[in-house]
Amino acid sequence: MLTRSGVFVRLSEAAGFIFLASVSLAAQGPGKERVIPFDRADAEHCKLATIAGRAMLETEFEGTSVAVGAPVAMANGDFSVFVVVRQDGPGKADVKPKDFFALYSDAAHTRFDFYDKLGEIMERQAQRDAMNRGIAGADQAGDPGTLPPSGSVSSSGMIRPPPLENTKKPDPNFNDVMRDGSGGPGAVGPGTTLKPEDLYLGPSTLRTGGSAQGFVYFRKPRRSKLHVGPQDGLYEIDIPVNGVVFRFN
Repeated sequence: MLTRSGVFVRLSEAAGFIFLASVSLAAQGPGKERVIPFDRADAEHCKLATIAGRAMLETEFEGTSVAVGAPVAMANGDFSVFVVVRQDGPGKADVKPKDFFALYSDAAHTRFDFYDKLGEIMERQAQRDAMNRGIAGADQAGDPGTLPPSGSVSSSGMIRPPPLENTKKPDPNFNDVMRDGSGGPGAVGPGTTLKPEDLYLGPSTLRTGGSAQGFVYFRKPRRSKLHVGPQDGLYEIDIPVNGVVFRFN
């Protein structure tokens, strides 16, 4: 089980995990992906690492390394997980976060699928920018005179703050994401201006020597009645890369 406290607790009694560890490098059946579980006993390929200022579990396989941080339960029931993928060997690694998924720590191990948090933030930012442009345009049309440097003047005579420039601000959930105190990409702290694409992992392709890192969100099924508590964790996180599933639990 993975918990948000930053401490990774391995459930040795979980028979499923023991079975997966025993076949970690065995080829799967035809048409199935190979599964590489994180195994502390395999010190050559699996280790605890500190990346971007946080403790992570890292697995390396044939030149590709994948690392995950401790999952954080968000206020709305989502889980946020910091993920790093690096391609150190030859070739390229295709990173498709939409294929990532996690299993919850309930008895049924309910599947939580990838949620496009980056797309949500970008859409919200675009709406804010459009609204601010509309307000600024309306004020300028009503008052062709020189605007005070502190902002535009509305029809009521009140001074409005200047419209936002086309810059990306941190998501309102930034403080929630950072609340475990381990930092985010680059170990930046609250108050630092970040572009959403610097904070969240979106679809991308890694080429030789490339890397991708950022927060990935997992969301429970739409009709699920599960209650996710602030101290709850995930049972398993699956990160597929190039037909290989890097599994952490």
